[in-house]
Amino acid sequence: MHSAHRILPLGLIALLLSACQGGGESGFSSGNYTIPNADQSAGGSDNSGPGGFSGAAGAPGGTKDTVVATTSVPGTVSVTAGASQTVSVTFTSSDGRSIHGLEITGTTLPADWSGTENYGCTLVGAGSSCVLNLTYSPKAAESGSLTVTYLYINNANQPITPGGTITIPYVATAPNNNVVAMSAPTGQIISSPGSAAQPVTVNFTTDDGNAATNLTLTTDLSSLPAGWSSKSTSFSCAIVSSGNGCQLVLSYFPTATATGTLALDYSYSDDSGTARTGTLNIPYSTTTNGTIVATAAPLGQVNAVQKTGNQAVTLTFTTDDGRAARNLLVLSDLTKLPAGWSAASNKFTCGSVGTGNGCQLTLNYAPAAIASGTLSLDYSYLDAGGTYNVGSFNIPYAATTNDNIVGTATPSGQISTIVGSASPAVAVTFATDDGRPATALQITSDLTALPGGWTSTQSSFACSGINGGTSCQLPLTYTPTGADSGTLALAYKYVNDAGQSKTGTVNIPYLATTDNNVAATSSPTSLAVLTGSTTPVTVTFVTDDGNPASDLTVTSGLSPLPAGWSSTAGALSCTSVITGTGCQLSLNYAPTAADSGTLTLGYSYTNNSGLAKTGTLTLGYSATVPPPPGH
Repeated sequence: MHSAHRILPLGLIALLLSACQGGGESGFSSGNYTIPNADQSAGGSDNSGPGGFSGAAGAPGGTKDTVVATTSVPGTVSVTAGASQTVSVTFTSSDGRSIHGLEITGTTLPADWSGTENYGCTLVGAGSSCVLNLTYSPKAAESGSLTVTYLYINNANQPITPGGTITIPYVATAPNNNVVAMSAPTGQIISSPGSAAQPVTVNFTTDDGNAATNLTLTTDLSSLPAGWSSKSTSFSCAIVSSGNGCQLVLSYFPTATATGTLALDYSYSDDSGTARTGTLNIPYSTTTNGTIVATAAPLGQVNAVQKTGNQAVTLTFTTDDGRAARNLLVLSDLTKLPAGWSAASNKFTCGSVGTGNGCQLTLNYAPAAIASGTLSLDYSYLDAGGTYNVGSFNIPYAATTNDNIVGTATPSGQISTIVGSASPAVAVTFATDDGRPATALQITSDLTALPGGWTSTQSSFACSGINGGTSCQLPLTYTPTGADSGTLALAYKYVNDAGQSKTGTVNIPYLATTDNNVAATSSPTSLAVLTGSTTPVTVTFVTDDGNPASDLTVTSGLSPLPAGWSSTAGALSCTSVITGTGCQLSLNYAPTAADSGTLTLGYSYTNNSGLAKTGTLTLGYSATVPPPPGH
């Protein structure tokens, strides 16, 4: 230790040493120091650096700068009960100079909050940043405030204790989805003036996976802070859910030294139609000393289908100004990544980092269970000036399912009605087969050209978000004007939880019947004959509207008949009765004596609507004795 520091009291020395101990799993001692010419191997450290707090870490002539903490969600964090949201707290230096010994001292979080247990960044380097990722996963409606305290050693080597306090108010509400914005890269956006532009992607998703609609960025993209730009003059998304279907691409290309926070305000309608607003804060600064930045491909949230899918992710490390940095080391334990994540190697280092793709870490996400979260990777390196720096990169992720939307009609089965009676109402409910979300459902069949009798109050039908509930229903009515039958086929398309475009069809069988009757007609219609003659009589059964009836049976019996009457059959039944001569009864009248009367035939049947009915045929007849011959 340098002699200038030996006069410090033992208690202060102990405090300084304690504040500089590594807080993560890497085992590195923290601090920001300069090694002018010596080589620092990846994973090692020069004890003459942070142990004496000399060099770039600060000296008697250093500045009394402070740590600035910026949360990614300004104001109150609002989350739906049962969902989760990650809030990033970015620690930066107030003047861009190095601060070390950063330590989270208040690590007891309220119930349903987590994140401080894995925090390991202790150095706010020149132009680099530390990011604390806090996850809020409420199980029920609640509200409160989260407080995290921290201490640090400023650039003038003064221990600041107490250092600072982060207070985050929060509220958990009943299911009522919120749109959450996350930037990639996360944390402070760093770029060197005049160097290559730093791309920044803002991904909008809902915290419960259900769809929100009509998202509009209300911040004027043509009036962003100096250095910030977008190829679009305005930004909106008709539908926002999970995945990366709603992304705003920005660019940070400063031409002069700058530091600040870009605030992006947006409005949207949640899945209940309520108008909501939100804001994303993106801290930014400039540097000119070979700061390493990480970029993930693909950008935004990484999605993979549960059990059967996987998504490769390439993390590319480059310097923001093209100057060479060296000895990059990923500090996070690559053998203990979140469930579903794996790395191509257990350790990752790069001797030199500049431009291009010479320093890439390959990751893979293959989830076995439904989950979501943020993968955070910490890394250290020596910048172009030999200063030891620590950075952090976040990758939001979610496991999805290859689910399907199923349409179910109520009432189920065949829709049957009697012409002229009350019209049956039919509701088609669209839901996913696993309760997970799907989006962008649209009926592709023409609802204005349905089969005869079918109508809907809607000329078109769409649902922005669907899960296992009953909120997506198409109303239909069946009002036939005549007997009919067939199948109503409703085709639809949608995007499932895995982001795949799919199609489906709902088939609804239908039947319209009539309350018809069976009429019996005899030929001839009456008889006046002489005894000793034989007269054939044909009785024909038909329906009065030409629609079928069934199961006709002569119930009065054909044996015995009145005197003189006979039939070739002992009984008559017809399985179907309609028009024509398909259902006939043949009789004969052969009187042997004078007689008169009425033949009555009773019959039963089931009409077109399935109703049991009866009918009667009456036929008057008479028989006279012929006069004697010659009279």
